[in-house]
Amino acid sequence: MPGRGMVIALTATVILIALAAAGHAASDVRIEGNHFYREGVPWVAEGVTLVGRVSPEGETHGKPAYAAARAGFGPDMLAEVHRFGADLVRFQVSQAGLDPKSPIYDPTYRDEVLAAVRLAREAGFNVIVSMQWQKRLDRSGLPSATTRRAWREIIPALAEDRGILLEVFNEPAIGHSRAKDWRIWAEAMQPLIDLLRKAGSQNVLLVGGVQYSRSFENAPLLHDPLGQLGYAVHPFLGPSNQTRADWERKFGDFAQTYPVMATAFNAQAGGGYCRPELPEQAEALLNYLHEEQIGLVAWALDMPNMRKPDGAYTTLDHLVCGQRNAGGEGGAGEMIHEYFMTN
Repeated sequence: MPGRGMVIALTATVILIALAAAGHAASDVRIEGNHFYREGVPWVAEGVTLVGRVSPEGETHGKPAYAAARAGFGPDMLAEVHRFGADLVRFQVSQAGLDPKSPIYDPTYRDEVLAAVRLAREAGFNVIVSMQWQKRLDRSGLPSATTRRAWREIIPALAEDRGILLEVFNEPAIGHSRAKDWRIWAEAMQPLIDLLRKAGSQNVLLVGGVQYSRSFENAPLLHDPLGQLGYAVHPFLGPSNQTRADWERKFGDFAQTYPVMATAFNAQAGGGYCRPELPEQAEALLNYLHEEQIGLVAWALDMPNMRKPDGAYTTLDHLVCGQRNAGGEGGAGEMIHEYFMTN
């Protein structure tokens, strides 16, 4: 009998043909009030991030997981996204790689990014394009001239497809939610909104909050002339983001009035986040997002924290902090997959 990998390979083309037949069925996304709508119907996104186009090829040297994600992107990966139960693909893309004045600019990278977006749209997925900064090149962690030049490179190809959402700047490096921090945030984000609208963008725009997109507590209002502005939260389960009260304070109360989507989440055993109660907290957060009808995008289906080399999804089973997880790589891949398949 064929192995699991062979079965996936054989069925990938069939799945994508079926998706392509639907054309852009997963199409126009709009905001009304504090809700997202797709083709006029209320929509709670279920998506995955892919990092296979997060940087030009030369930037993946010495980063085997990212190199593998880059090499693995294509129709088979999009078939895996479909099998996972997602209806949206979020691409993180390098602002430095897109900026003609950057030292890592690659003229072929822009074409790769746009080809990836086009392939996902033709396969029937909605898409988020998320502009990613890099500490080595963008020390402030805030929008810059590089950000603006990068958007100008790709916005003409994206502006009229309302099935594409634009996350204007991924995880602003602002550490608190004090009044002065929100002033810095607003002064950084409003010009990006203005730039994209002046460039003809009709897309829903997504803006991340302070604390690296963790919080909208006390956030001031931004202005979008089209009224199509949403907010991107990344509710990773850090020390100050573990309980329902934390989630309500950081983004849940805000979401009662404004449209919010969780555009990056995973529960990982590493990186200082591990604790015995992590699996229960991850499940509680998913239940909270479902209760509040907040869309979820998992990070990242083409990385080891979501999928193991054999294609199985990671789990938090038998979690032992400080050791490699016996059930996988210490990620919530299987938990999120089940959430998508049952909601």
